[in-house]
Parts: sequence; structure tokens; C-alpha cells
Amino acid sequence: MTVIRPADRYLDQPYWQHLAKGTLHLNCCNDCGGAHHPPSPICPTCRSFNTGWKPASGKATLASYAIARHSVHPSLGDKVPYIITLVDLEEGVRLVSGIPEGMEVDLHVGMALECKVVQFDDRFALPYFVPVGA
Repeated sequence: MTVIRPADRYLDQPYWQHLAKGTLHLNCCNDCGGAHHPPSPICPTCRSFNTGWKPASGKATLASYAIARHSVHPSLGDKVPYIITLVDLEEGVRLVSGIPEGMEVDLHVGMALECKVVQFDDRFALPYFVPVGA
């Protein structure tokens, strides 16, 4: 599967390290309890610097999706069409994701999804959200 990956220097950051181990973690505030993405050393809700990482439940709802019919990057030219999703996690975080290559799905806004971490190598993985039970 062809993917666009972050530069190696970013893969040492906690978000990517957790994914490489097979789990989706979210940056969370230890004071107000809110989760946020993208990760930040400051809580966007209460402005606390007391943040850390917690495992996400993996439960999500499909907020929107689009079918890409033209390549947004040269390395994806032979992958079109592909599906881009916008998901709302149970923790209140919204993520852009997609459907794994080759998976046939019948999507509708509001449907229940679950996280499936797809490993590309020992340092790099991505979270995809697929229909529950798929």
C-alpha cells in the first residue's frame, strides 16, 4: 500500500510511537480531562501545561467522507479513487482518516466506526476507521 508518511524525525514523537506499537493514543489534559488533536503541550480548553497521553477507545462516528477521484500527490496516482473520512472519536476529538486500500464499504454519515491501526513498517502506522465488525 502506498502512503505518504511523515519525515523520520517526527516518528519519534509520542503520537507516532504509540501507533507504531499498534494503539491510538490521544494527547489529554491531566487537569480538565479533555482530549485534543493535534497534540499540543498546552490544553486548548483550560490552557494547562499538565498534559499527557491516554489510549483512545477506538470508537468513532462518521461525520463526513469524500471520494478522491484525482491524486493529491504523485505517489497516490494509481490509488484513485480512494476514500477520505472525517470521524468524531468518542473522546470528543475529530480526525481525518480514510478507509484501508481494497476494503469495500457502504458508508453513511452517523454510522459507528472503530479504529484499525495499519502497520507499514516497524516505525510507521496509521489509524483507519472502519465500520464496526468489518
